[in-house]
Amino acid sequence: MKTRWPEAYKVIEKLENAGFEAYVVGGAVRDFIRNVDANDVDVTTNATPNEVKQLFPHTIDVGIEHGTVLVVLNETIEVTTFRSETNYSDYRRPDAVTFVRSLHEDLQRRDFTMNAMALSKSDELIDYFGGREDIENKIIKAVGDPAQRFAEDALRMLRAIRFSAQLSYSLEQETMEAIQSLHHLVAHVSMERVKVELEKIWISDFVGNGMHLFVSSHLADNFPGEWETFRNCWKGFSSFGNTANGWAFFAIMQAPAEVESILSYYKCSNAEKAHVKQVLGALKQLEKGCWSLYNFFQFTEEVLVAAASYAKQLLNMEVIYTEELIQQIKARLPISSTKEIVVNGNDLMDWAKKKRGPWIRDAMEKITVMIVNGKLVNDRTEIMEWFFQEYNVDDLQI
Repeated sequence: MKTRWPEAYKVIEKLENAGFEAYVVGGAVRDFIRNVDANDVDVTTNATPNEVKQLFPHTIDVGIEHGTVLVVLNETIEVTTFRSETNYSDYRRPDAVTFVRSLHEDLQRRDFTMNAMALSKSDELIDYFGGREDIENKIIKAVGDPAQRFAEDALRMLRAIRFSAQLSYSLEQETMEAIQSLHHLVAHVSMERVKVELEKIWISDFVGNGMHLFVSSHLADNFPGEWETFRNCWKGFSSFGNTANGWAFFAIMQAPAEVESILSYYKCSNAEKAHVKQVLGALKQLEKGCWSLYNFFQFTEEVLVAAASYAKQLLNMEVIYTEELIQQIKARLPISSTKEIVVNGNDLMDWAKKKRGPWIRDAMEKITVMIVNGKLVNDRTEIMEWFFQEYNVDDLQI
């Protein structure tokens, strides 16, 4: 029989042969119970980090003060020592970590029951907190006292919402009530981490679950933006496909003058801001009527598909542009990029005997529009003839 996680099991076997306990833990066990493939496999053990390092020739210290080292085999396996944690003064990280020898003590510090199980290499499930039953019932439930879990690490509240969006699970009542009571603690989470969790919701299969809980849990109260409107408009979208489309969808809900500042608040990159601007631009053009050939040239397929979808779902517009039609129209364009134009600014300067200036950009834009609209052939001779007919070179503003 094929070994499920061969590299992780090699680590476990070596630890066990040295007299230690070792198990697969975390998301891999959750996914094992759900009968889906796991992307990352983590191992926990009662061996200390130094004891782990002595057993394996190639390790990397990535969080040794918290008990974690990477063991490098054909794959890299994260190995963490059983541990308990003390106070969380900043509501994010423990003030101190104590290594322990008890698996139960290690698992009880984890966030949710579905993530607090362990699996031996012989597939023996260790489930002290009912994680398997909660998975079968599709419930996200905090381990132990939910208020204590969230006071320890406020990011866990956002993770609960994100898991709901990814798995289509509901929140157990006491877990939800604890989030509603402690939602203000999310202010202690860095915006970078908040953004990561929101973006995982954007690309999840059940965005609606995530947005409904994000608002009803009151976590959304701590962040700027029209989140209530967002929640009410998600219908029809199972996933945004990528994170930039999620931010574009969110931007549509905002007052136009506030979009730039809101995207900056959420630490969106320049590339994400540019994508949002493109989607909003394509949507604005569509609101005026239909897209021109030049619109199909200037906007990417991804931008056009997103704009068409949002126009239909959010603005109740009758939109004829399917993804297939967009692809067909773009494929028929004479050029797909300005790089394909057979002349450039140097050619124009040579023909006009003029120095570089704003006139070059103006001329190249006109040439591009003419070619895209089929009114000018992408040929040097044709473009030169058009250029001298269009411009009096003596009047060009340098």
